[in-house]
Amino acid sequence: MGNYCPDLIARKASNEGYIIELKNSIAKISVDRYREIAEIVAQHHGWRFLLITGEDVSSDDPKDGIELLTWEQMLQRQEQAQRFLAIGEVEVAFLYLWGVLEAAMRRQAKQVAIPIERFPANSLINHLYSQGELSMEQFDQVRVIQAIRDRLIHGYQLPNLGEPAKQLQLLVNESIATWKL
Repeated sequence: MGNYCPDLIARKASNEGYIIELKNSIAKISVDRYREIAEIVAQHHGWRFLLITGEDVSSDDPKDGIELLTWEQMLQRQEQAQRFLAIGEVEVAFLYLWGVLEAAMRRQAKQVAIPIERFPANSLINHLYSQGELSMEQFDQVRVIQAIRDRLIHGYQLPNLGEPAKQLQLLVNESIATWKL
């Protein structure tokens, strides 16, 4: 890892553990640098690099009972969202689909060793775009959809949610098809 000195090294067993970097904030973090470190660490079976900030939104430690959705679970939720759309429950479908999209983005970040899967959605989206995991078109779509999602979860009425829900559904389909290995 060159001259990199992590904040913490935690061993689970003789050949597995975590290299941990702690930051107060995600502001001014060089994701490129940490991605390089994460890729080096990932070459060692059983080891994982974690970038932990004061703004993290989740944990994927099975001991916490909180894990990212698997690709199969995402597909199941996507199917459930389609059933909600079919019966006219557009808001429920939209929120289900947003959850699937965010899970897919977090899973993709983890899969390609970009240590941002714990970042808030805004930063996650920005970094996925800057790292080439989202195209400019996808980035723009996600930003528009995120603004709609924010209004919806903050209690605003959105009578014309059908079209954004269809756009979100297409984006989820595309993301899963592209990223699922």
